[in-house]
Amino acid sequence: MDLNIEINRGQVDRATTNLAKQACYATALALTRTAQDAQAEVRRRLPERFTIRTGWVAKGIRIKPAKKSDLQASVRVLDPFMALQETGGAKRSQSGDSLAIPYGARPNPKSVTRPGKFPGALLKKPNHFIAPLHDDPSTHAVWRRRGRKGRKLKMMYRFVDRVEIKPRFGFMDTVKGVVESRFQKNFNEAITEAMASAH
Repeated sequence: MDLNIEINRGQVDRATTNLAKQACYATALALTRTAQDAQAEVRRRLPERFTIRTGWVAKGIRIKPAKKSDLQASVRVLDPFMALQETGGAKRSQSGDSLAIPYGARPNPKSVTRPGKFPGALLKKPNHFIAPLHDDPSTHAVWRRRGRKGRKLKMMYRFVDRVEIKPRFGFMDTVKGVVESRFQKNFNEAITEAMASAH
């Protein structure tokens, strides 16, 4: 006795195509969600690694979502100056001049230095001038005279040729860690959602 089983080739092809589409959709969704998780974690860790004065750097941490036609997502940092915070190295002035390091220009470390407190603006005000340091005549600073007779001096800025930056951003390690810990979970959830919506 023979039993012949026949299939509808068209139905199989449609089912296979639909499954492939759902897999691509789930992969793109999982990649995008993982990039969002990494973005959130990088932003969360910023106050642990830096003195945060504004939300500027956090806003510059962006993602590019994945698509079904382009199965890759990315996490980016828009601010070029953050590259040295990741790799470390010497920071120099882009114009070739000295770097002005604020001291007394900021009331506390978390204060934002406003344009009115920049060296050029201060030097236009009374009782402000440039002079070398007492213990290092090769290094100059912006000083402010204080006191009744202007005998007390307060350093507002110090000029240096470069500043050595230590790597403390940890961007690559943070993103890699999130990808390793979150992608599989995100993919499992995404494929479940995709298959449920296909029925």
